Amino acid sequence: MQNSLAASETAQMSPLQRDSLQQQIYDRLHAGLIAGAFRPGEVISSRGLAGQLGVSAMPVREALTRLTAEGALELTPSRTLRVPVLSPDDFDEVTAIRTELEGMAASRAGGQLSDDDVARICALHGTLAQAADSGDVDRYLAANADFHSGIYAAARWPVLLGMIQRLWLIVGPSIRASLPDQGHISRSMGFHDTIRDAVVAGDAAALSAAIIADIANAAPEIRTALIAQAATPASAHPQGAAAS
Repeated sequence: MQNSLAASETAQMSPLQRDSLQQQIYDRLHAGLIAGAFRPGEVISSRGLAGQLGVSAMPVREALTRLTAEGALELTPSRTLRVPVLSPDDFDEVTAIRTELEGMAASRAGGQLSDDDVARICALHGTLAQAADSGDVDRYLAANADFHSGIYAAARWPVLLGMIQRLWLIVGPSIRASLPDQGHISRSMGFHDTIRDAVVAGDAAALSAAIIADIANAAPEIRTALIAQAATPASAHPQGAAAS
């Protein structure tokens, strides 16, 4: 399988500007990993990505180096870069840490939401609901990441937000690989509605509890998928062109 951003996302991308090109590439790949545009085990080619983005390979390599340092990518013994494949135990660790950090961020955000914060988060919820109704999993997962990030940003603790985003970088591909169906999305939207209601009410405790419940709701299905993937021969994992 050729590694790539989702075709629909690629088609909608605005042209990259030459200012801070490496940062723009990093931001785009960062968002793609969180939303599951790349799959566990997928090999990442700097030349292939450069061709897709219409840029030289150098800023792409620089962005990939940053993502590797953050644990979003790994260097294989054959010197290629790939998206890590989480074991069930790895996923359990990430989930436990996410529960603590995201619950903390939600609690802090809920206690200091401005009117602008509430309006912005409600708008993100509206976009998420539209994505859920569309049945487009890629669109839904991207909107889900934006919705959660919008809440955690309202905590106004950038170090905490960075830690949470790093965990999402690690787990995002596995969430997409679990192939959430419409039933899962519908159940998840019930939790997201509760989160939105807590935001509107400015109830920090309820917001934290709803975020934690949302994570707990999704975790068993993702873990089950990871167990199934672990039993799949390595040759069945997606592969792309070698990185360079």
